[in-house]
Amino acid sequence: KVSKLRFLGPDEENEVEFWINLKKDWPIPGPSDKNPLIKNEIILGQATQDFITKINSKLELIQNLRFGQGSFQNSGPIPPRAGESTTYTVSWQVKNYYNDVKNSKVKAVLPDSVSLTGEILPKDSHLTFDKDSREIVWEIGDLTANSGILTSPTEINFQIKFVPNQNQRGTAAKLIDNIRITGEDS
Repeated sequence: KVSKLRFLGPDEENEVEFWINLKKDWPIPGPSDKNPLIKNEIILGQATQDFITKINSKLELIQNLRFGQGSFQNSGPIPPRAGESTTYTVSWQVKNYYNDVKNSKVKAVLPDSVSLTGEILPKDSHLTFDKDSREIVWEIGDLTANSGILTSPTEINFQIKFVPNQNQRGTAAKLIDNIRITGEDS
């Protein structure tokens, strides 16, 4: 209720600005929840205007690193020793909330002391490795709204080999770095 806007004469104009703080955590979507939006209705005298804001989808990546259990038989010393290899199983799970997403992919960088062993499940997963940039890319493709929420998450498991050098002795080592998930919200 803005008094200057209650009674505008002919050819008069004014404006109002407002901001809305959105919830940080939205409820978990149900089976029919897709493409949510926020609708604001502004009524000024006889004039009514609807403002609709589409909500972006939310991609979530869950990463687990396992030695003792996992999809593959792992080996090597725990804790790792300089010059000796230790293998781990990496599991990535993807969840997609709210909207369909196209061309989704996960990217990460492997440090020089980490390499892929070639063990991947499911076998038909699109996981690539660039030796020059040390970047691994999992091309997931399209994800439907609420996939991984109401259904099993999209998942890949792969094995890495870590061979620490003398400089890494007694320090915590990053086995996977700069991990990120991207996609085009439909």
